[in-house]
Amino acid sequence: MRMAMDYKDYYKILGIPKTATEKEIKAAYRKLARQHHPDVNQNSKSAEDKFKDVGEAYEVLSDPDKRGKYDQYGDQWKAYSQAPGGFNPGAGNGGGVYSDFGGMGGGGIEDLLSSIFGGQGGQGGQSGGFGGFNSGGRSAQRAPAQDVEHPVQITLEEAFSGTSKSFTLNMPESCSRCSGSGAVSSGRGKPCTMCGGTGKVKGNRGFFGNNTCPQCGGTGQELEVCPECQGDGTVTVQRKLRDIKIPPGISDGQRIRLSGQGPNGADLYLKISVRAHANFERNGDDLATDFEIPYTVAALGGDAQVQTFSGPRTLHVPAGTQSGQNFRVGGEGMPSLKTKGTKGNLIAKAKVIVPKTLGSKERELLMEIAKLREEKVTPATTK
Repeated sequence: MRMAMDYKDYYKILGIPKTATEKEIKAAYRKLARQHHPDVNQNSKSAEDKFKDVGEAYEVLSDPDKRGKYDQYGDQWKAYSQAPGGFNPGAGNGGGVYSDFGGMGGGGIEDLLSSIFGGQGGQGGQSGGFGGFNSGGRSAQRAPAQDVEHPVQITLEEAFSGTSKSFTLNMPESCSRCSGSGAVSSGRGKPCTMCGGTGKVKGNRGFFGNNTCPQCGGTGQELEVCPECQGDGTVTVQRKLRDIKIPPGISDGQRIRLSGQGPNGADLYLKISVRAHANFERNGDDLATDFEIPYTVAALGGDAQVQTFSGPRTLHVPAGTQSGQNFRVGGEGMPSLKTKGTKGNLIAKAKVIVPKTLGSKERELLMEIAKLREEKVTPATTK
């Protein structure tokens, strides 16, 4: 009997590297589950044990949270998993088969086993062919469609005025050749080597509780891995999306939902990223920018030009305006997504400009001003 706390190298069990992707993990499991399934290896205790180990390895490595604990804690990972919020070893599941595993009959692994053998998981339904191949006139079961997210980068000007974008995306889709099952009939009328072409096998000890041949799914013919998807059930296709509207006022990090535009009819979410602007900074619906004021205008008061996304605006500044002083320009911020037809404000920060060079008359007048204000100045000597 195997100890429940024995350390198992799940990567070695599935024959994959530690860098394996989710797709590679799934493909390895499908292959080994077919090879060691008890219906294929009747009365073989070693095959049954291997089948359980393969299922246990997949259950852990296919779950990012469980895989992270396993990678981090090594042979102590099970102890950490028993902490509150973790998952606990299940009793009577073959040693090390977890309670959320359900003896091969629950959760995500049930769906995958069902797709491999075309049956109803642990519910005692009719088993089917490998890869979910059609059995008894029923269609192959497909994995549930999953929503996907795609990043889209736009400029701040595009976020201000709204824009439209076209994309060409690579998306996984159910393989049309095998209908997402991963297996096809050989098409040559070659009898199944397990059932001899009858579609039935002797005995009733299989996990799915019936005599349908698990190798051919009851068709009586040999099945082969689909050459189009290599048994994965999915292929990568290019999806062209044209003139997708991005509304004015959209913010960095917000998402646009495209219903039914994802893989297999799932939803596609466009996650917006707004590039930083050289002259404007965004704060909610408000914008901030700097504008320059001649030192004479700052001292005496007058008009200055402020750039906005709607064009230049004339702003009157009072006498004595200081560098760094802020002025609010109403309605020149970003459009509001919450309140249609309204905009935020533009916060314009004054930058007083002092000339680097002076004419003789300017110098003379400034010297007179300095005398009037009793300010001590030391003009640079001119050559």
